[in-house]
Amino acid sequence: MVISWPALSTAHIEEKAASFRLAAIQTLGLEAGGPVPVEQIAEIYLGYELDFVEQDESLPSDVIGGIDFDNKTIIVNSSIESHLGRYSFTIAHEIAHHVLHREIFMESRTDDKIMCRGGKSRPIEEMQADRFAEALLMPKELVITASHSIQTARPMFYKSRITLASKVIKASGLSNVSVTAMDMRLQHLNLSTRSGWFGNYIRWALKRIGRKLNKKGYL
Repeated sequence: MVISWPALSTAHIEEKAASFRLAAIQTLGLEAGGPVPVEQIAEIYLGYELDFVEQDESLPSDVIGGIDFDNKTIIVNSSIESHLGRYSFTIAHEIAHHVLHREIFMESRTDDKIMCRGGKSRPIEEMQADRFAEALLMPKELVITASHSIQTARPMFYKSRITLASKVIKASGLSNVSVTAMDMRLQHLNLSTRSGWFGNYIRWALKRIGRKLNKKGYL
């Protein structure tokens, strides 16, 4: 089945994820902050059932998740169930398909019943769902605030990016995301690129100078 998926801007996806998360949290009667409860959002707020399957059942071997809109089922490859970060991201990714793609998929489909996550190719709808999932799981303002509270020693090479991602997870309380996912989120928000790092460094330096001046009574 070939569907002409509409192009969605990053700003649009960020806004959709933020408004969806807020509505879900409020409806569930939960407080904002900390890990985003994607299981509860999927099962209670949206009414989906989670179905864990082996690789040789409903999903191809290179696919880790899928969503069946007809039966309101999110299908998860059981091999990732014990990996909290991948598991949470997969649930968030399938939620993204519900929010962004369900109507078009239902109107356009022929024989296909399940939208799947995984495989070697990353078509536009999968990239959109990935971006929505990271925005849902890792709220923009929370990540920015946590990142700005951390001083890194040098521009962002891979090892220092991973170290920063780990520290941001701890500072933000977003304990159900992987370091890899947070690293990507930080890059997308320009918080671990060279220019982003330099901006963080300037902010940190100015705050430090301000504290010293305040102690000496100059402020």
